[in-house]
Amino acid sequence: MGEQSNAERFLNAYAAIEKEMKRVLDSKDHRPFSELVNKSARVNPLIERYRFDLKEYSELRNAIVHDRAGGEIIAEPNTDVVESIERIAGLLLEPPRVAPLFLKEVLVFEVDQPVARAIRELSKMTYTQAPVLKEGKVTGLLTLKMIVQWMGLSLANDTFDIEKTTIGDLMKLVGEVDGYEYVSVGKSLLEIPDLFYRWQDRGKKLEAVLITRNGKNDEPIEGIITNRDLPLIHRELE
Repeated sequence: MGEQSNAERFLNAYAAIEKEMKRVLDSKDHRPFSELVNKSARVNPLIERYRFDLKEYSELRNAIVHDRAGGEIIAEPNTDVVESIERIAGLLLEPPRVAPLFLKEVLVFEVDQPVARAIRELSKMTYTQAPVLKEGKVTGLLTLKMIVQWMGLSLANDTFDIEKTTIGDLMKLVGEVDGYEYVSVGKSLLEIPDLFYRWQDRGKKLEAVLITRNGKNDEPIEGIITNRDLPLIHRELE
């Protein structure tokens, strides 16, 4: 079999995208490609991300194929366009997952550990937050902002003691941070930015996405994603 032309590669990727959108929408009837794009964009972040590109590719497809001539190919797209639509098709059919990119040993604290340890470890690792465990389960997040709040309150009350005050004591004083969600190792990387954006839309901040085997809170934490990781995610999806 000879090497495929640019037009053939483009049309194969186009057909794969169209088929996947129909599958996602459970659409059995014929629908215009642009309509499939608009509807799929509501449920698939990748389609939303490339919605305008896909609509342009729909117009390009019509320029490549002359339907009234029995589907005859009448033009050849350039290589950049072909590689772009193939990239989108690949991301759609086999989206990257949070594993293995974000699987790593996660810094965690126990509620009965001293605040001094948290300050030392967070500063050493240049982290801004870490999960806090109580009896093996996450009870909240400890953030640098919380530590600063605690320092201000304890200095004002003349109770400042980083060795005797536990992380649990600190969290009781300043309040627990519940700005985290769990995802499984198989979660699509495409969905992670949307988690952060949805929290922003509600006027809240998602501090961290905690990764466990099946996305359950009674499983060991296998990785973590924070706002600082969003640029890396976007690079992976380019």
